[in-house]
Amino acid sequence: VDYWAERDNLAEALKPPFVLFNYDSDFRGHADLLDRDDVRILHLIRDPRDVLISAMHYHCKAGETWLHEPVPGYDDVTYQRRLNAFATRHEQYVFEMENSTFSTLRDMQKWRYGRPNCFEARYEKLRQDTEMSYWSGAMSFLGFDAAEQKVCRQRFWQYSLFGNLGRGHKHVRSGDVAQWKREFTPPLAAAFRWKFPRLLQSLGYEPDDRWVGRVRGPRLSPSPGPGGPVSLLKRIAGRPWERFKLSTATSASP
Repeated sequence: VDYWAERDNLAEALKPPFVLFNYDSDFRGHADLLDRDDVRILHLIRDPRDVLISAMHYHCKAGETWLHEPVPGYDDVTYQRRLNAFATRHEQYVFEMENSTFSTLRDMQKWRYGRPNCFEARYEKLRQDTEMSYWSGAMSFLGFDAAEQKVCRQRFWQYSLFGNLGRGHKHVRSGDVAQWKREFTPPLAAAFRWKFPRLLQSLGYEPDDRWVGRVRGPRLSPSPGPGGPVSLLKRIAGRPWERFKLSTATSASP
């Protein structure tokens, strides 16, 4: 069952046994589902720095409706057109960090971790799970029987980057873990830390902020401008774009 397609009719749609899919962790008026005794949860997160990289590149080209709808009050410019209008990769990342990815990472941080009925999975482990042992553990936790787990493993291999999916799929740009190590520049790392203080520590991706000082990244594009990356982060349009995405997601039910 697709949560966003059926969220107004969940009582009717969720006839047990059911599998409910939500592409983010926002359950709005149905958060009580997560605490039901008969529900098991698979919650997947990824290094927030790689989330930013993946999202920016995807939003530059994707055909999702909300990316192509004009934003009232902003000369009817769409999110995708605004993102592609920036002169530097740095500015694109900062804009994405301030808008769509902001809400994604906010929800990731606000998730209630430690639920006894939830398997907390990490993309990085799944990406390297060529023996499918990590995936099998998750499926066992969710309560699938032996025959069902066999099907789950077949599907996991079919749609994994090291399996049958490969890199030719239109949705896949890289899929590698720790892309931020080669993509982040020192100014971008500083802007990320300023925008999301202690996020990486709270999710267990870094013990402290010393990672910022170790970032070298690619050669810098033209300077982000006076005041440095934090100043740029403050200048680029923010909240209205996020509200636009959330409102269109609500109405379009992706």
